[in-house]
Formats: sequence, C-alpha cells, structure tokens
Amino acid sequence: MLFQRTLLLLIMLAIPVMSAASGVQRVAAVARISAVTVYPDRAMTTRSATLNLKPGSYLVAFEGLPTLLQDDSVRVAGKGSAGVTIVGVEVQRSFVEQVPEKLAKELEGEIQALERKVGGLDAKKAALAAQKNFIDSIRVAWGDRISKELAVGKPTAAELNDALNFVGNGVTHVEEQQLDLAAEQKQLRDRIDALQRRREQVVGSNRKEAKTVEVSLDVTRAGNFVLDLSGILPQAGWEPSYDARLAADGKSAELTFRAMVRQQTGEDWQGVNMSLSTARPAVGGTPPELSPWRISFYHPPPPVPMAAPSRFAMKSARVGNVMAEVDRQMPAEQAEEPAGYLAAGMTEEQTSVSFHIARPVDVPSDGTLHGNVVAIEDLPLTLEYLAVPKLSPSVYLRSEIVNRAGYPLLPGRVNVFTGNDYSGSSRMKKVAAGEKFELYFGSDDQVTVKREELKSHKEAGLFGKNRMSYRYRIVVQNFHKDPRTVVVQDQLPLAGDEEIKVNLDDPSVKPDEIKGDGTMTWRIPVTAGGKAELTFGILVEYPKDREITGL
Repeated sequence: MLFQRTLLLLIMLAIPVMSAASGVQRVAAVARISAVTVYPDRAMTTRSATLNLKPGSYLVAFEGLPTLLQDDSVRVAGKGSAGVTIVGVEVQRSFVEQVPEKLAKELEGEIQALERKVGGLDAKKAALAAQKNFIDSIRVAWGDRISKELAVGKPTAAELNDALNFVGNGVTHVEEQQLDLAAEQKQLRDRIDALQRRREQVVGSNRKEAKTVEVSLDVTRAGNFVLDLSGILPQAGWEPSYDARLAADGKSAELTFRAMVRQQTGEDWQGVNMSLSTARPAVGGTPPELSPWRISFYHPPPPVPMAAPSRFAMKSARVGNVMAEVDRQMPAEQAEEPAGYLAAGMTEEQTSVSFHIARPVDVPSDGTLHGNVVAIEDLPLTLEYLAVPKLSPSVYLRSEIVNRAGYPLLPGRVNVFTGNDYSGSSRMKKVAAGEKFELYFGSDDQVTVKREELKSHKEAGLFGKNRMSYRYRIVVQNFHKDPRTVVVQDQLPLAGDEEIKVNLDDPSVKPDEIKGDGTMTWRIPVTAGGKAELTFGILVEYPKDREITGL
C-alpha cells in the first residue's frame, strides 16, 4: 500500500513537468538582416524578428542561416513591452529546401539580354570596320588620281586640302567610335561575368546545408518583443579608397572617402544599415626618392676555389614563419531595454574607429568590391613644387594637408585629380585627426627642370692623393604667368671609408639643407616666364694606391 501511494505521488508531481514541457511553443522567426558591421576581414550581421508573445515558454528558431556563421560568435538580445527572459541559445546544423529556379531564370534572362547587346555592338564594330576600309579605298584611289592630275597641273591646293580633311576626319571619327564601343563591350562583359558567378551560386542542389539558431524564451508578461540575432561571418571585409581633388586656387583639396565593401557569405545584404569598423588592426603621381649614394675602395674578388668532390649531396630546407591569428569575438550592440540572461553575459570590446553609412546599403554576395561614400571633406593645404632632376625630369606638385576631418584617415589607395584631370594614384598612410600629411598631385608640365654634367676630371694630387671632380648644372624654367618656388633635391656621395674625403665644391647657390644621408635641398624662386639655374661640384679625394667604386 505504501508503495502504491508513493508511486501515485510521483506521478502527480511529474504531471506539471510534462505539461510544462509540452507547453513550449516553437516559433519560426520571420527575420531579415537589418544591420551589418563590416570589419577588415569579416562581418557581423544582425537580423531582427518581431514577436507577439503571451505568457509561457517559447523556442524561437532562426532558420536557413549561412553555414559560414561562427557558432561561438552568436549573440541574442531583445526589447519590447513583453516581460521576457532569454533562457538559452543553441546553434544546429540543418538542411533547407530551396527553389532557385525563378531567380536562376531571372539571372539567365539578364545574361541573355546583355549578350544580345554585346552582339549588337559586334555588328556596329563590323560596320565601322567596313566604313574604315571604304575610306582607305578612297584614300588609295584618290592617291592614284591626284598623282596623275598633278602631272597636268591639277588639282588645286584647296581641292587637295578638302581631300585630306575628308579622309582624316573620317578615319578619326570611325576610330573614336570603335574605342567607345570597345569600352562599352568591356563593361557589358564584366556585368555578364558577375551575373554568371551569381547564377552558379544559385543553381545547385535543392537541398542546401544551413544553420538554425534556436532561442529559448520565458515570457511572464504579454506584449510585443523584438528579438535580435547577431553573429560573425568570414569571407567579407572592406578597405578604404579616396579621391583627392585639388581646388583651382590651390588652397584646399576635396577628399572623398569611400568604403569598398566585398562579401561572399552566401546571402545578399539588401537595404541594411551598415557600419564600418577598424577593430582588427589588419604609383603614378609620386616622385622617386633619393637613396644614399655610397662610394668605397675597390676590393678584387677572391679566387673561386675548385669544388671538392662529395660523396653526399647537400640538402637545404626552407622554414616558413607561421603566424597564428586569433579570431576576436565582436560585441553585439546592447538593446535599450535588454532582456535578462540566465547564463553568463558576453564580453564587450571597443573598436578603434567606426563609420556609419547614412543610407541603407545593398551588397550582393558576389565577392566583388562595391563602393559606398562615407564622407566628403574639404581640407586646407599648402602647395610647393618638388624636383629631383637626377632621377626624373618632372616637377611634382607636393602638398601638405591638415586632416581636419575629425577622424583618422586609414591606409588606402588615393586617386589624385587636379580639377577634373586624373593625375595618377598614390597611397594614403594612416593619418591621425589634426595631423599633417603629404600628398602629391602629379607633375606640372608648365614647370621644367634639367640636369646636366658639365665636366668630370681625375687627377693625381699632392701628398699621395688622387682627386676626382664632377660639376653639374640644374636649370629650372617657369612657364606660368606668376612666380613659382621650386624645391630642388640632389645628393652628395657618402664615403664608405675614413680615407675617402667628399666635399661640395663651389656651389653657385648654397644649399638650404644638407642631410646626413647626403641629400641636398635648394629652394629656388623662379620668376613668371623666367628660369633659374644653379651649379655645384663634387670633389672626392682618396689615396693613390686605392681604387674607388660607386661613382
């Protein structure tokens, strides 16, 4: 009897537990990616689901997530009028049925439409080629006719000029159209390649591997609740890119800061709020730099010994450096009214710099770079001309700019423009807010520089010394209508031995600066439409019984 009562009591105690377990409601979350934080080598996506909850227990399932989602990076948070406690989070491997036919057909239709356009351009190119052949045939026929008519005093000079203009203008017009068609075809083919890659991603097995995140909730008060799920995905990143445009007055530059974003996470980002973070601390218009110029005594190479026969072959091995990179968990943003956690909370890390795109952004999962303007800044600068005539005949526009953007400028490519004219590209180093930095705006054809050697001479000096002397002339011309100051750089050789003496010999203008590496700098004023020149010599002395190398 006692056993029966005990068994009955256990059954009665188990009934509430079984009822509670059976009372858990599974809800498939209807969620879309609402925000993305892009790091240099990964991205954190946040997707939100709006729920109308009543008191009870829930299992909210975020299904069909990318397989690249890093399980240990998954974070959940929420807010709303409902009283909610987040009990737990579980990441599972799953499979989803996908029906890509519609999207695949749409992509195929786009590809075929673009291919038809390419075919139409091919027809136009063929027509232009025929026109050019026709003009060439006229040119040949006119050449024979004119040769014959010249013998009898025809044609006139005006007729000859008309014939030349007709042929020249016709060929020029045809070739310009051919270039335009070639550029248009390249753009179309690039678009076709991107669509074909996208189609290959879409077309595949109908059963696709994915991940599902299940979030357990306990609800004590009915109401609405927005549940946010965030996680880290690789195969995404961003890099900065800049356009620098020199103003007409030469006193400022417009700097356009773009974020070049790429991602191949397996799902498109459509209309997302995007932030760019630097949390992971990851050439056309620039003049050449002078390297130290060293001279020393000549040392004849030692005789090469005969190789002795060996019974065993020598083996060599290369050992590469292996670097281990630790994936750092990126923090999820806290909600205004965060739900309580039964488990331990997450650890937050502050990122170095964050930028927020002002408008919603679309980035397809195609692995190509997509540009988004982050900011446009007008930065003050001072300009000067720099010439290194020993290495280059060009005179470069060097600017000193103050970063007044209020944030650091990150390393990246800079496309340099003078007005609307492209001057080349350069590289931006990391520049702190308020820091000065240099940027080159290409060369100025209206200012020229020329360096020539006037003489070189070697003589046996007194007291057992040899002497070598060189003399150079540098001429700077200014074709502008106002004066310019040009910074000219040259160099002295560096002695590699204390018995070698190097001196600057009789400069017509004393250098403003001579650095320890031998670099000499002059600041040369040049009048409007005028020219200025300087001469200098290099004198090298060394013992008679030694030989110099490096000059």
